[in-house]
Amino acid sequence: MNEHTGFRRSLETIGVALLAIFLGLLASSVFVIIAGSNPVDAYQRLFCEGFGARGCETFGNLLVQTVVNEDTGESQTVFSPLHGTGGHSLALVLERATPLILTALSATVAFKAGLFSIGMDGQFVLGALAAAFLGYWFPAQLYTLFGVTDPELAPEALKTIMHIIVPAVCLGAAMMAGAFYSWIAGYLKVKLNINVLISTIILNAIAVQFVGYMVNYPLRSDMNNIARTARIDETAWLIPFNRGLFANADIEWFSGSRLGVGFIIAVVAAVLVWYFLYRTTRGYEQRMVNGSPLFARFSGIPGTHAMLRAMLISGALSGIAGAIEVIGVERRIVDGFATAGTGFDGVLVAILARESIVGILFVAPFIAGLEQGAINFQFGNLPRQLGNIIIALIILFNAMEYFLRSYIAAIWRKRHIFSGKSITPAPTEASS
Repeated sequence: MNEHTGFRRSLETIGVALLAIFLGLLASSVFVIIAGSNPVDAYQRLFCEGFGARGCETFGNLLVQTVVNEDTGESQTVFSPLHGTGGHSLALVLERATPLILTALSATVAFKAGLFSIGMDGQFVLGALAAAFLGYWFPAQLYTLFGVTDPELAPEALKTIMHIIVPAVCLGAAMMAGAFYSWIAGYLKVKLNINVLISTIILNAIAVQFVGYMVNYPLRSDMNNIARTARIDETAWLIPFNRGLFANADIEWFSGSRLGVGFIIAVVAAVLVWYFLYRTTRGYEQRMVNGSPLFARFSGIPGTHAMLRAMLISGALSGIAGAIEVIGVERRIVDGFATAGTGFDGVLVAILARESIVGILFVAPFIAGLEQGAINFQFGNLPRQLGNIIIALIILFNAMEYFLRSYIAAIWRKRHIFSGKSITPAPTEASS
Protein backbone atom coordinates (compact mmCIF):
# COMPACT_ATOMS: atom_id res chain seq x y z
CA MET A 1 0.00 0.00 0.00
CA ASN A 2 1.62 3.28 -1.11
CA GLU A 3 1.70 6.53 0.87
CA HIS A 4 -1.03 8.11 -1.27
CA THR A 5 -3.43 5.24 -0.60
CA GLY A 6 -2.60 5.23 3.12
CA PHE A 7 -3.20 8.97 3.36
CA ARG A 8 -6.47 8.64 1.49
CA ARG A 9 -7.58 5.81 3.79
CA SER A 10 -6.78 7.95 6.86
CA LEU A 11 -8.83 10.80 5.43
CA GLU A 12 -11.69 8.39 4.77
CA THR A 13 -11.58 7.16 8.38
CA ILE A 14 -11.73 10.72 9.72
CA GLY A 15 -14.43 11.60 7.21
CA VAL A 16 -16.55 8.58 8.23
CA ALA A 17 -16.34 9.57 11.90
CA LEU A 18 -17.28 13.22 11.23
CA LEU A 19 -20.09 12.23 8.85
CA ALA A 20 -21.47 9.77 11.43
CA ILE A 21 -21.51 12.50 14.10
CA PHE A 22 -23.24 14.93 11.74
CA LEU A 23 -25.87 12.36 10.70
CA GLY A 24 -26.45 11.39 14.33
CA LEU A 25 -27.06 15.00 15.30
CA LEU A 26 -29.27 15.52 12.26
CA ALA A 27 -31.44 12.49 13.11
CA SER A 28 -31.59 13.56 16.76
CA SER A 29 -33.04 16.93 15.74
CA VAL A 30 -36.45 15.29 15.40
CA PHE A 31 -36.46 14.31 19.08
CA VAL A 32 -35.06 17.69 20.17
CA ILE A 33 -37.88 19.50 18.34
CA ILE A 34 -40.46 17.17 19.91
CA ALA A 35 -38.99 18.08 23.32
CA GLY A 36 -39.72 21.73 22.47
CA SER A 37 -36.16 22.95 21.99
CA ASN A 38 -34.03 24.40 19.23
CA PRO A 39 -31.60 21.72 17.98
CA VAL A 40 -28.70 24.16 17.60
CA ASP A 41 -29.16 25.45 21.16
CA ALA A 42 -29.45 21.90 22.49
CA TYR A 43 -26.30 20.71 20.73
CA GLN A 44 -24.35 23.74 21.86
CA ARG A 45 -25.31 22.94 25.43
CA LEU A 46 -24.44 19.26 24.95
CA PHE A 47 -20.91 19.98 23.72
CA CYS A 48 -20.27 22.94 26.03
CA GLU A 49 -21.27 20.95 29.10
CA GLY A 50 -19.25 18.00 27.91
CA PHE A 51 -16.09 19.61 26.56
CA GLY A 52 -16.16 23.36 27.26
CA ALA A 53 -14.68 25.68 29.85
CA ARG A 54 -16.80 27.56 32.38
CA GLY A 55 -18.98 30.11 30.61
CA CYS A 56 -19.05 28.18 27.30
CA GLU A 57 -22.29 28.90 25.43
CA THR A 58 -21.61 28.39 21.72
CA PHE A 59 -19.64 26.04 19.50
CA GLY A 60 -17.08 28.81 18.99
CA ASN A 61 -16.50 28.98 22.75
CA LEU A 62 -15.13 25.43 22.63
CA LEU A 63 -11.97 26.91 21.08
CA VAL A 64 -11.93 30.64 21.86
CA GLN A 65 -13.67 32.48 24.66
CA THR A 66 -13.82 36.01 26.01
CA VAL A 67 -13.51 36.23 29.80
CA VAL A 68 -13.51 39.10 32.25
CA ASN A 69 -10.67 39.46 34.75
CA GLU A 70 -12.32 39.77 38.17
CA ASP A 71 -9.46 41.84 39.58
CA THR A 72 -9.03 44.39 36.78
CA GLY A 73 -12.43 44.14 35.09
CA GLU A 74 -10.73 43.87 31.70
CA SER A 75 -11.85 41.46 28.98
CA GLN A 76 -9.43 39.10 27.34
CA THR A 77 -9.63 36.37 24.73
CA VAL A 78 -8.39 32.95 25.84
CA PHE A 79 -7.83 29.54 24.25
CA SER A 80 -10.72 27.64 25.85
CA PRO A 81 -9.16 24.14 26.21
CA LEU A 82 -6.46 25.67 28.44
CA HIS A 83 -8.73 28.11 30.30
CA GLY A 84 -9.35 26.40 33.62
CA THR A 85 -10.80 29.08 35.91
CA GLY A 86 -13.22 27.27 38.22
CA GLY A 87 -12.33 23.91 36.67
CA HIS A 88 -12.60 22.58 33.12
CA SER A 89 -15.05 19.99 31.79
CA LEU A 90 -12.20 18.16 30.05
CA ALA A 91 -10.72 17.23 33.44
CA LEU A 92 -13.96 15.43 34.31
CA VAL A 93 -14.05 13.90 30.82
CA LEU A 94 -10.57 12.40 31.23
CA GLU A 95 -11.55 11.13 34.69
CA ARG A 96 -14.60 9.39 33.21
CA ALA A 97 -12.60 8.16 30.21
CA THR A 98 -9.95 6.38 32.31
CA PRO A 99 -11.95 3.17 33.01
CA LEU A 100 -13.31 3.27 29.46
CA ILE A 101 -9.78 3.27 28.02
CA LEU A 102 -8.75 0.29 30.15
CA THR A 103 -11.87 -1.79 29.52
CA ALA A 104 -11.66 -0.96 25.79
CA LEU A 105 -8.05 -2.17 25.78
CA SER A 106 -9.26 -5.28 27.57
CA ALA A 107 -11.84 -5.93 24.85
CA THR A 108 -9.31 -5.24 22.10
CA VAL A 109 -6.81 -7.78 23.44
CA ALA A 110 -9.52 -10.46 23.47
CA PHE A 111 -10.88 -9.50 20.04
CA LYS A 112 -7.40 -9.61 18.49
CA ALA A 113 -7.17 -13.26 19.56
CA GLY A 114 -10.48 -14.08 17.88
CA LEU A 115 -12.41 -14.18 21.16
CA PHE A 116 -15.56 -12.05 21.28
CA SER A 117 -15.43 -11.63 25.03
CA ILE A 118 -17.77 -9.11 26.63
CA GLY A 119 -16.86 -10.13 30.18
CA MET A 120 -15.26 -6.77 30.99
CA ASP A 121 -18.15 -5.78 33.26
CA GLY A 122 -17.78 -8.79 35.56
CA GLN A 123 -13.99 -8.49 35.66
CA PHE A 124 -14.31 -4.74 36.33
CA VAL A 125 -16.62 -5.10 39.34
CA LEU A 126 -14.62 -7.98 40.84
CA GLY A 127 -11.43 -5.93 40.53
CA ALA A 128 -13.21 -3.02 42.18
CA LEU A 129 -14.43 -5.26 45.03
CA ALA A 130 -10.92 -6.60 45.67
CA ALA A 131 -9.49 -3.07 45.76
CA ALA A 132 -12.30 -1.77 47.99
CA PHE A 133 -11.78 -4.53 50.56
CA LEU A 134 -7.99 -4.34 50.63
CA GLY A 135 -8.17 -0.55 50.62
CA TYR A 136 -9.36 -0.49 54.23
CA TRP A 137 -8.39 -3.98 55.50
CA PHE A 138 -4.72 -4.07 54.47
CA PRO A 139 -3.78 -0.66 55.99
CA ALA A 140 -5.43 -1.72 59.27
CA GLN A 141 -3.20 -4.80 59.35
CA LEU A 142 -0.10 -2.70 58.70
CA TYR A 143 -1.00 -0.24 61.48
CA THR A 144 -1.46 -3.16 63.88
CA LEU A 145 1.83 -4.73 62.76
CA PHE A 146 3.74 -1.53 63.51
CA GLY A 147 1.90 -0.87 66.80
CA VAL A 148 -0.03 2.20 65.59
CA THR A 149 -3.33 2.55 67.47
CA ASP A 150 -4.42 5.83 65.86
CA PRO A 151 -3.75 6.22 62.09
CA GLU A 152 -3.72 9.99 62.53
CA LEU A 153 -0.65 9.68 64.76
CA ALA A 154 1.23 7.28 62.46
CA PRO A 155 4.82 8.35 61.60
CA GLU A 156 5.11 10.22 58.29
CA ALA A 157 7.75 7.77 57.07
CA LEU A 158 5.35 4.87 57.56
CA LYS A 159 2.55 6.73 55.77
CA THR A 160 4.85 7.54 52.85
CA ILE A 161 5.78 3.89 52.42
CA MET A 162 2.15 2.81 52.74
CA HIS A 163 1.12 5.34 50.07
CA ILE A 164 3.27 3.31 47.67
CA ILE A 165 2.66 -0.22 48.92
CA VAL A 166 -1.10 -0.18 49.59
CA PRO A 167 -2.25 1.12 46.15
CA ALA A 168 0.16 -1.32 44.48
CA VAL A 169 -1.32 -4.22 46.47
CA CYS A 170 -4.87 -3.10 45.61
CA LEU A 171 -4.02 -2.85 41.90
CA GLY A 172 -2.23 -6.20 41.95
CA ALA A 173 -5.13 -7.96 43.65
CA ALA A 174 -7.60 -6.40 41.22
CA MET A 175 -5.47 -7.56 38.29
CA MET A 176 -5.44 -11.12 39.60
CA ALA A 177 -9.19 -11.13 40.30
CA GLY A 178 -10.01 -9.87 36.80
CA ALA A 179 -7.45 -12.16 35.12
CA PHE A 180 -8.69 -15.27 36.91
CA TYR A 181 -12.34 -14.51 36.14
CA SER A 182 -11.50 -13.94 32.47
CA TRP A 183 -9.36 -17.11 32.39
CA ILE A 184 -12.42 -19.17 33.35
CA ALA A 185 -14.15 -18.20 30.09
CA GLY A 186 -10.94 -18.85 28.14
CA TYR A 187 -10.51 -22.27 29.73
CA LEU A 188 -14.12 -23.21 28.93
CA LYS A 189 -13.46 -22.21 25.32
CA VAL A 190 -10.22 -24.16 24.73
CA LYS A 191 -11.21 -27.24 26.73
CA LEU A 192 -14.95 -27.57 26.15
CA ASN A 193 -15.41 -25.28 23.11
CA ILE A 194 -18.04 -23.23 24.95
CA ASN A 195 -18.88 -20.00 23.13
CA VAL A 196 -16.99 -17.12 24.79
CA LEU A 197 -19.84 -14.68 24.20
CA ILE A 198 -22.29 -16.90 26.10
CA SER A 199 -19.90 -17.78 28.93
CA THR A 200 -18.89 -14.15 29.55
CA ILE A 201 -22.53 -13.03 29.61
CA ILE A 202 -23.25 -15.63 32.30
CA LEU A 203 -20.07 -14.79 34.23
CA ASN A 204 -20.99 -11.08 34.12
CA ALA A 205 -24.36 -11.80 35.69
CA ILE A 206 -22.79 -13.93 38.42
CA ALA A 207 -20.16 -11.26 39.22
CA VAL A 208 -22.73 -8.44 39.40
CA GLN A 209 -24.97 -10.41 41.75
CA PHE A 210 -22.00 -11.49 43.88
CA VAL A 211 -20.73 -7.93 44.30
CA GLY A 212 -24.24 -6.71 45.11
CA TYR A 213 -24.52 -9.37 47.82
CA MET A 214 -21.10 -8.55 49.30
CA VAL A 215 -21.87 -4.82 49.46
CA ASN A 216 -25.29 -5.35 51.05
CA TYR A 217 -24.24 -7.95 53.61
CA PRO A 218 -20.66 -9.10 54.51
CA LEU A 219 -18.87 -5.85 53.57
CA ARG A 220 -21.62 -3.39 54.49
CA SER A 221 -20.09 -0.68 56.69
CA ASP A 222 -23.22 0.87 58.25
CA MET A 223 -27.01 0.89 58.10
CA ASN A 224 -27.23 3.88 55.78
CA ASN A 225 -30.24 3.96 53.43
CA ILE A 226 -27.90 2.91 50.60
CA ALA A 227 -25.61 -0.04 51.27
CA ARG A 228 -21.91 0.72 50.96
CA THR A 229 -18.52 -0.63 51.92
CA ALA A 230 -16.20 1.07 54.38
CA ARG A 231 -14.23 4.00 53.03
CA ILE A 232 -10.72 3.03 51.98
CA ASP A 233 -7.81 4.30 54.07
CA GLU A 234 -6.11 7.49 52.97
CA THR A 235 -2.91 5.57 52.21
CA ALA A 236 -4.78 3.54 49.54
CA TRP A 237 -5.78 6.61 47.53
CA LEU A 238 -4.43 7.32 44.07
CA ILE A 239 -3.88 11.01 44.73
CA PRO A 240 -5.55 13.38 42.21
CA PHE A 241 -3.34 15.83 40.33
CA ASN A 242 -4.76 18.85 42.18
CA ARG A 243 -3.68 17.32 45.51
CA GLY A 244 -0.44 15.71 44.42
CA LEU A 245 1.56 16.56 41.32
CA PHE A 246 0.07 20.06 40.90
CA ALA A 247 -0.84 20.75 44.54
CA ASN A 248 1.55 23.71 44.86
CA ALA A 249 0.88 25.09 41.39
CA ASP A 250 -2.72 26.07 42.22
CA ILE A 251 -3.95 24.99 38.76
CA GLU A 252 -7.73 25.46 38.65
CA TRP A 253 -8.07 23.38 35.45
CA PHE A 254 -8.36 20.23 37.60
CA SER A 255 -10.83 21.68 40.12
CA GLY A 256 -13.92 19.56 40.68
CA SER A 257 -12.37 16.42 39.22
CA ARG A 258 -10.43 13.50 40.68
CA LEU A 259 -8.24 13.06 37.63
CA GLY A 260 -4.92 11.68 38.72
CA VAL A 261 -2.45 8.82 38.55
CA GLY A 262 -5.13 6.46 37.25
CA PHE A 263 -5.19 8.30 33.91
CA ILE A 264 -1.41 7.95 33.59
CA ILE A 265 -1.76 4.21 34.28
CA ALA A 266 -4.39 3.96 31.51
CA VAL A 267 -2.16 5.72 28.96
CA VAL A 268 0.86 3.60 29.92
CA ALA A 269 -1.32 0.49 29.60
CA ALA A 270 -2.33 1.59 26.08
CA VAL A 271 1.34 1.94 25.07
CA LEU A 272 2.21 -1.45 26.55
CA VAL A 273 -0.74 -3.18 24.85
CA TRP A 274 0.24 -1.63 21.50
CA TYR A 275 3.82 -2.75 21.96
CA PHE A 276 2.73 -6.26 22.97
CA LEU A 277 0.34 -6.72 20.05
CA TYR A 278 2.48 -5.22 17.30
CA ARG A 279 6.10 -5.52 18.43
CA THR A 280 6.35 -8.90 20.16
CA THR A 281 6.22 -12.52 19.01
CA ARG A 282 3.43 -13.35 21.46
CA GLY A 283 1.32 -10.49 20.16
CA TYR A 284 1.90 -11.65 16.60
CA GLU A 285 0.74 -15.13 17.57
CA GLN A 286 -2.49 -13.74 19.02
CA ARG A 287 -3.24 -11.72 15.90
CA MET A 288 -2.52 -14.71 13.68
CA VAL A 289 -4.88 -16.92 15.69
CA ASN A 290 -7.62 -14.42 14.85
CA GLY A 291 -6.74 -13.29 11.33
CA SER A 292 -5.41 -16.53 9.85
CA PRO A 293 -6.27 -19.48 12.13
CA LEU A 294 -5.30 -22.14 9.56
CA PHE A 295 -1.98 -20.42 8.84
CA ALA A 296 -1.35 -20.19 12.59
CA ARG A 297 -2.20 -23.84 13.08
CA PHE A 298 0.09 -25.15 10.33
CA SER A 299 2.84 -22.75 11.39
CA GLY A 300 2.97 -24.38 14.79
CA ILE A 301 1.54 -21.42 16.69
CA PRO A 302 -0.08 -22.76 19.91
CA GLY A 303 -3.59 -21.36 19.49
CA THR A 304 -4.88 -22.50 22.88
CA HIS A 305 -1.97 -20.82 24.67
CA ALA A 306 -2.51 -17.61 22.73
CA MET A 307 -6.22 -17.57 23.62
CA LEU A 308 -5.65 -18.20 27.32
CA ARG A 309 -2.91 -15.58 27.41
CA ALA A 310 -5.22 -13.08 25.72
CA MET A 311 -7.99 -13.74 28.25
CA LEU A 312 -5.58 -13.35 31.17
CA ILE A 313 -4.28 -10.01 29.89
CA SER A 314 -7.80 -8.88 29.02
CA GLY A 315 -9.12 -9.67 32.50
CA ALA A 316 -6.15 -8.01 34.20
CA LEU A 317 -6.82 -4.75 32.32
CA SER A 318 -10.49 -4.74 33.33
CA GLY A 319 -9.52 -5.52 36.93
CA ILE A 320 -7.14 -2.53 36.97
CA ALA A 321 -9.95 -0.33 35.65
CA GLY A 322 -12.19 -1.41 38.56
CA ALA A 323 -9.43 -0.78 41.09
CA ILE A 324 -8.72 2.72 39.74
CA GLU A 325 -12.40 3.59 39.90
CA VAL A 326 -12.41 2.72 43.62
CA ILE A 327 -9.02 3.88 44.91
CA GLY A 328 -8.77 6.79 42.49
CA VAL A 329 -12.32 8.14 42.34
CA GLU A 330 -15.11 6.63 44.46
CA ARG A 331 -13.12 5.62 47.61
CA ARG A 332 -15.73 2.92 48.33
CA ILE A 333 -18.34 0.78 46.56
CA VAL A 334 -21.97 1.86 46.84
CA ASP A 335 -24.93 -0.39 46.05
CA GLY A 336 -25.69 -0.04 42.35
CA PHE A 337 -22.04 0.36 41.34
CA ALA A 338 -21.99 -3.14 39.87
CA THR A 339 -24.91 -2.38 37.53
CA ALA A 340 -23.44 0.82 36.04
CA GLY A 341 -22.27 -1.04 32.92
CA THR A 342 -18.80 0.52 32.67
CA GLY A 343 -17.39 -2.68 31.19
CA PHE A 344 -20.02 -2.76 28.45
CA ASP A 345 -19.22 0.89 27.63
CA GLY A 346 -15.60 -0.17 27.21
CA VAL A 347 -16.60 -2.86 24.72
CA LEU A 348 -18.54 -0.22 22.80
CA VAL A 349 -15.50 2.07 22.74
CA ALA A 350 -13.31 -0.76 21.40
CA ILE A 351 -15.81 -1.50 18.62
CA LEU A 352 -16.19 2.16 17.64
CA ALA A 353 -12.40 2.58 17.63
CA ARG A 354 -12.14 -0.42 15.26
CA GLU A 355 -9.85 -2.10 17.83
CA SER A 356 -7.26 0.62 17.26
CA ILE A 357 -5.16 1.55 20.31
CA VAL A 358 -4.79 5.15 19.15
CA GLY A 359 -8.48 5.25 18.27
CA ILE A 360 -9.41 4.15 21.80
CA LEU A 361 -7.49 7.11 23.28
CA PHE A 362 -9.71 9.45 21.25
CA VAL A 363 -13.06 7.61 21.26
CA ALA A 364 -13.12 7.03 25.05
CA PRO A 365 -12.91 10.78 25.95
CA PHE A 366 -15.43 11.59 23.20
CA ILE A 367 -17.99 9.13 24.58
CA ALA A 368 -17.25 10.28 28.16
CA GLY A 369 -17.78 13.92 27.12
CA LEU A 370 -21.10 13.18 25.43
CA GLU A 371 -22.27 11.28 28.52
CA GLN A 372 -21.26 14.18 30.75
CA GLY A 373 -23.07 16.66 28.51
CA ALA A 374 -26.17 14.44 28.53
CA ILE A 375 -26.18 14.33 32.33
CA ASN A 376 -26.11 18.14 32.49
CA PHE A 377 -28.91 18.47 29.93
CA GLN A 378 -31.41 18.59 32.77
CA PHE A 379 -29.98 21.92 33.97
CA GLY A 380 -31.11 23.48 30.69
CA ASN A 381 -34.75 22.41 31.12
CA LEU A 382 -34.17 19.48 28.77
CA PRO A 383 -34.84 15.84 29.65
CA ARG A 384 -31.70 13.89 30.47
CA GLN A 385 -32.99 11.03 28.33
CA LEU A 386 -32.74 13.30 25.28
CA GLY A 387 -28.97 13.39 25.68
CA ASN A 388 -28.85 9.60 25.77
CA ILE A 389 -30.92 9.43 22.58
CA ILE A 390 -28.43 11.73 20.82
CA ILE A 391 -25.50 9.59 21.97
CA ALA A 392 -27.26 6.40 20.82
CA LEU A 393 -27.92 7.80 17.34
CA ILE A 394 -24.33 9.02 16.94
CA ILE A 395 -23.12 5.54 17.91
CA LEU A 396 -25.63 3.95 15.52
CA PHE A 397 -24.35 5.95 12.56
CA ASN A 398 -20.76 5.20 13.59
CA ALA A 399 -21.64 1.51 13.38
CA MET A 400 -22.65 2.07 9.73
CA GLU A 401 -18.99 2.39 8.80
CA TYR A 402 -19.05 0.23 5.67
CA PHE A 403 -22.08 1.99 4.21
CA LEU A 404 -20.62 5.45 4.90
CA ARG A 405 -17.19 4.42 3.62
CA SER A 406 -18.68 3.13 0.35
CA TYR A 407 -20.67 6.37 0.06
CA ILE A 408 -17.51 8.45 0.47
CA ALA A 409 -15.68 6.22 -2.01
CA ALA A 410 -18.49 6.74 -4.56
CA ILE A 411 -18.19 10.53 -4.18
CA TRP A 412 -14.41 10.22 -4.59
CA ARG A 413 -14.84 8.23 -7.82
CA LYS A 414 -17.37 10.71 -9.26
CA ARG A 415 -15.01 13.57 -8.47
CA HIS A 416 -12.26 11.95 -10.54
CA ILE A 417 -14.63 10.97 -13.34
CA PHE A 418 -15.85 14.55 -13.73
CA SER A 419 -12.28 15.81 -13.60
CA GLY A 420 -11.39 13.46 -16.45
CA LYS A 421 -9.05 11.22 -14.42
CA SER A 422 -9.17 7.47 -14.12
CA ILE A 423 -8.49 5.92 -10.77
CA THR A 424 -7.77 2.49 -9.43
CA PRO A 425 -9.96 1.33 -6.52
CA ALA A 426 -8.16 1.39 -3.19
CA PRO A 427 -7.10 -2.08 -2.03
CA THR A 428 -9.18 -3.69 0.68
CA GLU A 429 -7.82 -4.70 4.10
CA ALA A 430 -7.45 -8.30 2.91
CA SER A 431 -5.54 -7.44 -0.25
CA SER A 432 -3.22 -4.98 1.48
